[in-house]
Amino acid sequence: MIKLDKKIKDGVIKVKFAASTYFSLLRHCAVPLLSIATFTPILLTYLAKEKPETPQPQANLETAASPAPIIPSPIAPLTAPSPKLSPSPQSSAIPKSAPSPQSSLSAPKKLAPSVHSPNTSPAAAAKPVTRQPLAVPANYTPPVLEIRVAIKRDVASVLIGVNGPAVITDRQGRGLKTIATNEGLPVIPGANGLKMGDLSLPEVIFVQPTSADGLVYVDDSWYRGKVLLVAQGDRLLVVNHVNLEAYLYSVVGSEMHSTAPMHALKAQAIAARSYALVHMIRPANAWFHLGNTQRWQVYKGIRSEYQSTHQAVNATAGQILSYKGGVVESLYAATDEIVAWAHGGRGMSQTGAYKLAEKGLDYQQILGNYYPGVGLARLVLQN
Repeated sequence: MIKLDKKIKDGVIKVKFAASTYFSLLRHCAVPLLSIATFTPILLTYLAKEKPETPQPQANLETAASPAPIIPSPIAPLTAPSPKLSPSPQSSAIPKSAPSPQSSLSAPKKLAPSVHSPNTSPAAAAKPVTRQPLAVPANYTPPVLEIRVAIKRDVASVLIGVNGPAVITDRQGRGLKTIATNEGLPVIPGANGLKMGDLSLPEVIFVQPTSADGLVYVDDSWYRGKVLLVAQGDRLLVVNHVNLEAYLYSVVGSEMHSTAPMHALKAQAIAARSYALVHMIRPANAWFHLGNTQRWQVYKGIRSEYQSTHQAVNATAGQILSYKGGVVESLYAATDEIVAWAHGGRGMSQTGAYKLAEKGLDYQQILGNYYPGVGLARLVLQN
């Protein structure tokens, strides 16, 4: 099961929660954390009919025709150039809001509990909060959780490619075609499904790299994990299925400059992880958990990954904001003024986090300022 190593002022305590308490709503701000066993009905049950098994290339699969131009090779994420140093975060003033309506193509639906943010205000951030470091379990590895991010919505076509061996599968995981490396294939909705170059395919397909370091190209960006394409009438929906921790490498680099102080980046990583986990419990719709814009969290694939964002995510692996045993919907925005306007003063100012880190506060103190009364916890998988 997943447990919380919940840190409080007087030290560190470990708290286990019985399954019967997972689904009770918290009074103020949280959705109950779940064991991996109980994550299944909350996060994955509604996906069971469509989640394919890891496809294996078959010798008799046809190779897709590749009439499109050669697509650019991916930039190595850990050597990508960092943006110019600036105290201003990269995210815009657009507030995060409720997800948009469900897609027109029907799919299984799953309800999830509601989530509320803790009561915070700019005044609550005036005094630094001293916290003891969160205990790290021996040989800790964060649970493997897959998040589904809509990267293209309501578009007429996309250009798809891969950087290595990959296969196209249907939603049951059956291999349909292989794709040639680094060759772009235009995808459009057809009369009876999808058209990829000269290929006629079902209305729902996955583009799945067959190697662990495989990437998928979509229009102008490379993405880790696999990519789902769904025909919705004459439009397309494109969703990236990616490991939660790998997703955060890009989110942190998209939401805050990679040259920000490390403790500001760590605070951003934890806030982004908590926000993402809430939306995995309470997805936007049956096809994806959340989008890739400022309305949710900005996500650009590997082009917004940097050494510093990998370091911040890895150093805080599995850490989330927790309140009374639940996950906090950790809202944040660029400045205190936007937090006050968009979230009623509830949430983290990214510029403020940057400045607090420059003054010597660590990431736990920064989070304590912007989420008073909220503790840190870590997801742990138990047999």
